[in-house]
Amino acid sequence: MTGYGQAELHGDDVSFSVEIRSVNHRFLDVHVRCPGRFASWEPLVRGMVRDTLRRGKVDVYLGVRETGRLAGRLSVNRNLLKAFLDEAGRIREEFGVGGELTLRDLIGVPELFRTDHEGEDPVSVLWPEVQYAVHDALAMLLEARKKEGERLKAVLRETAGRIGKMAEEIRLLSSENRQLAQARFKERIETLSGSAGVDPVRLHQEAAILIDRLDITEECDRLRSHLASMETFFREPGNAVGKRFDFLVQEVFRELNTAGNKSAHAGISSLVVEAKAELEKIREQIQNVE
Repeated sequence: MTGYGQAELHGDDVSFSVEIRSVNHRFLDVHVRCPGRFASWEPLVRGMVRDTLRRGKVDVYLGVRETGRLAGRLSVNRNLLKAFLDEAGRIREEFGVGGELTLRDLIGVPELFRTDHEGEDPVSVLWPEVQYAVHDALAMLLEARKKEGERLKAVLRETAGRIGKMAEEIRLLSSENRQLAQARFKERIETLSGSAGVDPVRLHQEAAILIDRLDITEECDRLRSHLASMETFFREPGNAVGKRFDFLVQEVFRELNTAGNKSAHAGISSLVVEAKAELEKIREQIQNVE
């Protein structure tokens, strides 16, 4: 489900900004980005998201701006600088490479500049405050997802209601389906009864068995039960029903498919096709519901 949450926290020596975005995804896929030296926070933030959400592709962006004593003192790794300059000089002499090194070139050397902090490491000191900011951003995200969920629930409920009406129409036509099958078999029996070597009694027994196999009463009963279970999911506020609902959609599809295959009634076949089209709308949406 989609949603957005943000939070900011400002202190005397540090400011935090947290942004969390989520989009539809069948599973939970979490990506966290923190400033380089705060990378150890990433699994902690990821854990907070996993404790809160169950589905969605979630991106978390965490910014840190240090000031005052926490900003630390910038220093140069002199040993690395000397080795870098010596090697650069050797390359010039050996390979005849021209050009002069500038400060801009040196800034791009990894780990040449470092920040020395006084006192405790800010990575561990600041985590409790970061945790608080992430919690606030997650709360905003949950509220946005909840509002979207309410809108989606209304759409799904309306679609499920249409399928329920079609299921009842199929139930009403099921008796006609049986009568139609009986009439067709009776006509065929009468045609075959006059043929030499055909046992009329055995023919009637086989016809009875085939007619019974075409009966869709059980499918209609199970269909009604599954749709009633769907309705209970709409009355479970705050509970995660997405995966259970997805399973139930598969069961409804199976009963509709079986009823359509067994039916000899054109009206039932038409209703099954229409109901499966409506069910497909639910299937697409429910993949994203938590």
